Amino acid sequence: MNAPADILTRRAPLPASSWDADSQTFEAVLSTGAAVERWDVHGPYDEILLLSQPAWPARVPLLDSHGRESVDRQLGSVDTLRVVGGDLLGRATLSRHNPRSRRIAAELTDGATFGISIGYGVERWSERTNAKTGRREKVAERFTLIEASLVVVPADPHAGIRSHDMTVSTEPAPAPAPSTPAPAPSLNPPAAMERSAINMEIRSIANVAGLDQGWIDSQIDANATTDAARSAAFAAMQARSAPLQTFHPTVATVAHDHADPAAIRSAMGEALAHRLAPGRVKLEGRSRAYAGFRMLDMIGDLAQARGERLNLRDQNALMERAVGAHSTSDFPLLLADAANKALLANYAAAEPTYRLIAARRSFTDFRDHSFLRIGDFPTFQETNEAGELKYGTLSENREKVRAKELNAGIAIGRRALINDDLSALADFSSMIAIRAASDENARVYGLLAANAALSDGKALFHADHGNKATTGAALSVASVALAVASLRKQKSLDGVPLNLAPRFLVVGPDTELAARQVLAAITAAKAGDVNPWAGTMELVVDANIIGTVWYVMADPAAAPCLVYGYVSGAEGPQIRTEIDFDTRAVKVAAGLDFGCGVIDFRGLYKNEGA
Repeated sequence: MNAPADILTRRAPLPASSWDADSQTFEAVLSTGAAVERWDVHGPYDEILLLSQPAWPARVPLLDSHGRESVDRQLGSVDTLRVVGGDLLGRATLSRHNPRSRRIAAELTDGATFGISIGYGVERWSERTNAKTGRREKVAERFTLIEASLVVVPADPHAGIRSHDMTVSTEPAPAPAPSTPAPAPSLNPPAAMERSAINMEIRSIANVAGLDQGWIDSQIDANATTDAARSAAFAAMQARSAPLQTFHPTVATVAHDHADPAAIRSAMGEALAHRLAPGRVKLEGRSRAYAGFRMLDMIGDLAQARGERLNLRDQNALMERAVGAHSTSDFPLLLADAANKALLANYAAAEPTYRLIAARRSFTDFRDHSFLRIGDFPTFQETNEAGELKYGTLSENREKVRAKELNAGIAIGRRALINDDLSALADFSSMIAIRAASDENARVYGLLAANAALSDGKALFHADHGNKATTGAALSVASVALAVASLRKQKSLDGVPLNLAPRFLVVGPDTELAARQVLAAITAAKAGDVNPWAGTMELVVDANIIGTVWYVMADPAAAPCLVYGYVSGAEGPQIRTEIDFDTRAVKVAAGLDFGCGVIDFRGLYKNEGA
């Protein structure tokens, strides 16, 4: 139960006897599943491909030496993938338009030989020890074939381009009669070919180990063997203590068993979040491998990634690993990660209306914060040539806003965890998201209803502020005109008109119909019947506005009056988890560090309605 690692490759020799020059095709044995030696931090092991896969892709690209950086490296394609007699076979077709493909076609026609290599991504590994040889073996039980490549040097000695006379037999093949090998072409002496193969393998080892060109040159200049180069590369890796995750992605000995547990936990968290909020959290990349995992399966997989040995069928042992008092379990972090992803997805979908009329600001902590207002800035003044710049002052009498810490929580019992019952956590992450958005909304609209005094000692909506109707009036073209005029006439501290344009007409449910009529576009028979406010403002309706009161507001980006924010940028509620060692339950708490307040009156106008 392992997640996919990076793309792996293995190579096989490629005799050219099935080449058809007319159709530009040949039959290839892509793999026999034969053991290929790999290395990891524990030393050498044999990698084995299990070819009994449930399905094969309809077509994969045929590349030049696994080159994926350019379309020029694509030589053609491989299709008709199937397993016959224990071998993975495919039909390769060379492109007639790529110059490299045409050159290879000519060489195949002349009887040249190549190697074939496949690139694949493993979704599930198993590990065992060969009883006869005592060597470690890793079996790729589930893998995805990504591409096939023509290469110079193969690794799987039993796969390649099939001969026309090859047949499939379940009986052991008779021993071949002794024969004299055909002489190699003069252009490729055996010694040169062997050295070339070793040099290419050295380059591959360097790519895997992340070693530079200088290391490659030193090994080639020393005529190092493949085994010697592997040993030197392993020593270099140990010396620098480089993480395996930084290996070059086009070749692979990266094993899931030694991947970063934090990355595994993140992928698992996304898979769990998809279960909690399937309509809002999508499975992407590595998380797809964990889509069907139970929570206890994930605990076992994470423990194995950390090198622990557990019986994955023993639910009690896995549960103890998750919530035991003396364990260092990833489980609380995994649940928190999943719940936070689901929570934020649900929270983003809530869309409270206060965010339309309020400006977002940053809170660094829970102390009082002061923010500049549009009326605080001094006006531009003319400066004569070589004259001294005249500096204005900013008002020190600014409003103060403070963030508050809000919390809620539940507990998930041991029985629910064993039963893989996430319904409580799913409901909690959904409801707390809606409740948090509603609570924020109520707090911001509560500022309008409270009409608290500002730093000048006057209420937010006050006759001296010029932002309140002297008598309440129902919504009409005329009453809205008075509100808009008052908004435009607002001035800065220096007495400069701000000419604020109306952006929102904000009402409660009781006046929604009248508001829609005021903003509606109508086809008038004469000029006097045209609705002047049609299309000029956006209607905001919120149930937190009680009665017939209504507001006209400027764009908060131009004239911020209401502000809101989160401490240290932690937008929305944040979930944390901990283990209750007495009850073996998991406590799930949601915290919301949210602040809102009023910093100015100039962009707001209020009418009590009628």
